Amino acid sequence: PVIIGAMILAPLMSPIISLSMGVLRQNIDLIATSSSTLLVGMSLALMFGTVLTWLIPLTMITPEIQARLSPNLLDLGVAIFSGIAAAYASARSEVAKSLAGVAIAVALVPPLGVAAIGVGWWEWSIFWGAFLLFLTNLVGIILAAAATFLLMGFSPFHLAKRGLLITTVFVMLVSIPLVFAFNSLVQKQRITTVLQQLEFKDIEVRDIQVISNDEHIIAVKLLSNRVLQSDEIVTVKSRMEKELGHAIRLEAQLVVVQ
Repeated sequence: PVIIGAMILAPLMSPIISLSMGVLRQNIDLIATSSSTLLVGMSLALMFGTVLTWLIPLTMITPEIQARLSPNLLDLGVAIFSGIAAAYASARSEVAKSLAGVAIAVALVPPLGVAAIGVGWWEWSIFWGAFLLFLTNLVGIILAAAATFLLMGFSPFHLAKRGLLITTVFVMLVSIPLVFAFNSLVQKQRITTVLQQLEFKDIEVRDIQVISNDEHIIAVKLLSNRVLQSDEIVTVKSRMEKELGHAIRLEAQLVVVQ
């Protein structure tokens, strides 16, 4: 569904690429025109997304929504490659622009849709998480596209350096929360890897989720062929704490399997 929606909305590529060229060449008229077009597109996406959220009686956070709530440096990397592809496709007539348009739309439209869902649900944590991803992708695409146009000779460096500098500053500002998010992702993966290697007699640990790095909250499923006693759960928790090197708050769901 994400790919299909992105293909329909691929014309978003045009104002973004125009904005990149305007930034590169310091063309105020082009910057103003493309920015206004982009703002209209953003506003319409948020408005229609919010209305649809009100009309559809669903309040469950799906995996597609969850995947767009915690952007990190990997998302910025994807945006940069999308910007390079879009700029190259726009400059070369032999390259299919639809492919680059889909790449850009996949990076921008789904986060806007999730942000609209956050507005419709009045869940501002959802809105800000998704909108941060949108901004990350947007500034990454603009910077990468502008740099690609520069390398392809569309503007002399003395004219382009101011626009590139301003865009780079925006990217660096957006990257600050992304660095923390990426570090958190790495820490969660490390914890999950460590706990997956633990073995217990008559107990299998499944579906490990690090709910909070700061508060050390970990949720797991404990599978056994019998009802576990409280002291056995304490033993599991103590073993986990020993392997991780710090205390944790364990949220265990007990599952009896035959």
